[in-house]
Amino acid sequence: MKKALSHSPKAKEDDSSIYTVPAVDRAARIMLMLATGTRELTLAEIAAATGYHKSSVHKILITLSHHGFLNRDETTKRYSLGIALARCGQAALDNLNVSRSAKSVLKDLSDFSGETANLAVLSGTRMVIVEAVEPLIELRVSPPIGTTDSVINKSNGKAVLAWMPEELVNTIIKREGLPANTKHSITDARAYRKELESVKTLGYAMDFEEFQDGISAVSAPIFDGEEHVVATLSIVGPAFRMTKEKMALFGQRCAKAAAQLRMRGQVSGQRFADH
Repeated sequence: MKKALSHSPKAKEDDSSIYTVPAVDRAARIMLMLATGTRELTLAEIAAATGYHKSSVHKILITLSHHGFLNRDETTKRYSLGIALARCGQAALDNLNVSRSAKSVLKDLSDFSGETANLAVLSGTRMVIVEAVEPLIELRVSPPIGTTDSVINKSNGKAVLAWMPEELVNTIIKREGLPANTKHSITDARAYRKELESVKTLGYAMDFEEFQDGISAVSAPIFDGEEHVVATLSIVGPAFRMTKEKMALFGQRCAKAAAQLRMRGQVSGQRFADH
């Protein structure tokens, strides 16, 4: 039931701010490509996929390999992500203040729904899953810890964008687009904004097979002390079990749990950044 994410580093280089360092930006795009697409690529494949000059890519790959961020298989000449990224990722997760109370809330949500419950935090314009509790059943949806998606894609993104200023929402819709991941995806900007209005009214967001066929989810926003959305609680499962009636019930439960976390001040994340 898992879905491999896609990333196109070739696109949207012109949306970087004037403060972006080109070499660092290219290195980051290369690592994201290796993390979300084909996991092992040759120098020529990376250059072709990114559109960067081969000599420039070669220097970046050598530098990243030197610091352990990439590995190079001397037999196949292919590059893959290195162990240094695992250390950085764990350090990042440790700094997110995912408390025992948050884990307890996730277990309650999973026990209540019989599905996977997860906590995602907002990082720039992306949602990152930082904790999850899965049910003890064979058929379940299990996005790995560290899974990162555009804030536009899933119910957790809707749960964030619904409370964002309209101009920022317009900016990210224009930047990210509204991809037709499935036949259920909302690809019209006006319809998407109407959906966000509904989310704000309900207090939670729903995803009826919009990101991946066969998978549905509900998410509720977690606010910080200044009324900014910094994270979400979600319940995700196979669409055949996640009926609309169940999703409404699960959404209400997520919203109640998110409000409890907010009152306890247990979760911290990064606010939406327009960059």
